[in-house]
Amino acid sequence: MTLTWRRAGADWVLFLRGHRFGRVVPDNKYPGMWRSTLSGGRLSDMTNLAWAKNAVLVAAERELEWEARTNTPPKCPEKEVSFQGPAPPRRFSPPPQSITAPSSI
Repeated sequence: MTLTWRRAGADWVLFLRGHRFGRVVPDNKYPGMWRSTLSGGRLSDMTNLAWAKNAVLVAAERELEWEARTNTPPKCPEKEVSFQGPAPPRRFSPPPQSITAPSSI
């Protein structure tokens, strides 16, 4: 499993097996500065290219970790009793004998 950066015009895009995990775009006003895209099309604060790529990479790792945790099966997929069939025979002890004091003659 390898995350790969690819160019898309002036942008950098992070991919894993064809799935896009994030994008880093150049800032319109300041040359040499970059922003990562956030949810809803918002842009992050300005930073250099290395830090912008790192922010996208950390978010991708967090998403992959979350997906791995939510896609794991539960520990016990079947909710059945452990023993199948009739219950094993039980041995009951007899009721306790009452102890009587010896009668005096």
